[in-house]
Amino acid sequence: NAHKTLQRLIKAKPPILTLQEQTLLEQASEWETAETPPFLAYLKTLQDNQLDRLSLKKMPAAYPNISIEVECLLADMIDALHHNVRHSAVGKEAVLHDYLEALENNIAGTRATVKHYTATLAATCQQAVNYEMSTLKEERIFDTVIIDEAARANPLDLFIPMSLAAKRIILVGDHRQLPHILEPEIEKQFDNADKQPATHVLKNSLFERLFNDMRAREAQDGIKRTITLDAQYRMHPVLGQFVSDTFYKLYNESFESPLPADNFLHHLDGYQNAVAAWVDIPLSRGKESQGMSKSRRVEARWIAKETQRLMTQQPELSVGVITFYTAQKQAILTEMAKLDSPLIEPTEFGDYEIANAWRKTSTLTERLRVGTVDAFQGKEFDVVILSMTRSNDFPANNNKALRKKYGHLMLENRLCVAMSRQKRLLIVVGDLGMLQGEAAAKAIPGLLAFRQLCEPESKL
Repeated sequence: NAHKTLQRLIKAKPPILTLQEQTLLEQASEWETAETPPFLAYLKTLQDNQLDRLSLKKMPAAYPNISIEVECLLADMIDALHHNVRHSAVGKEAVLHDYLEALENNIAGTRATVKHYTATLAATCQQAVNYEMSTLKEERIFDTVIIDEAARANPLDLFIPMSLAAKRIILVGDHRQLPHILEPEIEKQFDNADKQPATHVLKNSLFERLFNDMRAREAQDGIKRTITLDAQYRMHPVLGQFVSDTFYKLYNESFESPLPADNFLHHLDGYQNAVAAWVDIPLSRGKESQGMSKSRRVEARWIAKETQRLMTQQPELSVGVITFYTAQKQAILTEMAKLDSPLIEPTEFGDYEIANAWRKTSTLTERLRVGTVDAFQGKEFDVVILSMTRSNDFPANNNKALRKKYGHLMLENRLCVAMSRQKRLLIVVGDLGMLQGEAAAKAIPGLLAFRQLCEPESKL
């Protein structure tokens, strides 16, 4: 190992390396690719030179006579010294020091050993068959393949790791939340043609199909093939019950919330320890913008100010700001940049990032995130502010008109993700007028259920 050799030769007294030889060994110690280094011949010459330097210039005429008894006694003394050191008060430190030194001076050897003996490898779906994985394992077949967030992977991507399993495949996911991503143009064509059945088939993930198929087989032969988790530990039990009843009960997948409510108190001024709040910003204060992606400046302005107020009042609380539209995300970021003490700052690439003072809590967890629903899958925050964005007076007398009026608010899986990221408090900011009438009951039942959940004193 070049690094190990270099360290030993550098420590030699007197020095036995020239500056050129030391530079060559440093270059060799940093070589990590599988390709043959171009300086291999120079290393061979260096090796020969060092052997010549270390060899005896003149052989002794005769070896001195050494008493066998003395030699054995010296060996016993060395063993006794090693034993005493390792069983002394500093014995553990001495062993750990030797072990750490071996690891630091033999990085390549340590890496090779870990690769050889590891029993678990991790990769994304497509990277499961790349070159790096092939160098870690001679046979690309595994006894067990576990695929996390399987409901978000499209079928072609999912087949890649599934094909590597010899004995069992474990898919982990939630098809009630974000699905796999469709090509926007294809989805738009089906929506414009009002081909809802075809769109539903495209959006139905392979994970969901397999889950339903396994359940059907269970009913036939009694062999257990699916497991549905039946308890959540993220959020206040009232919020947990709301999410369970609104998004899972219909499918016989309800869950419990076993942690006590006292674990989720927030003591935020203006909310009286409420767990759900609706901030009404009526149409008269400003409607949504027109365009492919919707935004509503009046909501963005209120959210920016309230986010700063909450984070200033409770520095240890984390806040997530969620919207269904990219344009609204940008509007919120713009308003946050205008604050006296901006929550965000511009980057050299022309976008925004969270300002350093607001980025992490004292425990180094994420303190603030602003984004669309897709950026929040798998995330959790003490407080979540959800921007409804849609505020209009469009009629809603057929399915196409409903989609025009409510847009992404009608997507149950996205609403499920957006309303299940909070731990202590969920605040929805939007136009209560959009919840009026039979059309709202049909299009956005989840938001109606949340409005009913909100305590009267929490309506701002």
